[in-house]
Amino acid sequence: MSRWIALGTAVLLLGGCNSVPGYVSSSKAINGNNTGGIVPATVTSETEQNEMARAHCTQYSKQMRVTARPADTGGKLIFVCEAPGTAPPPGAAPPQSDPSLPPGVRTKR
Repeated sequence: MSRWIALGTAVLLLGGCNSVPGYVSSSKAINGNNTGGIVPATVTSETEQNEMARAHCTQYSKQMRVTARPADTGGKLIFVCEAPGTAPPPGAAPPQSDPSLPPGVRTKR
């Protein structure tokens, strides 16, 4: 009898894994909303991560600004979605002379 209880408990625990807060999926979907989000490390190309983030913000009629690069976050790209023409926050890096970087990206010195 206890074997069935243990088996039933294991099935319930494993079945609920998808609804557990903080559960990390291996999918390539962005975890975010209209204010920004995180592109998972499973998307290995930083160019593809930038494009996914831009597309995510575009669906809310906003522009994307990177707040943390994959090299600093274990492969994840963290970004915010802002209204077009929004000035960078105080302390943000000045505009980059390197056109390959998205606007507002901070670089280590």
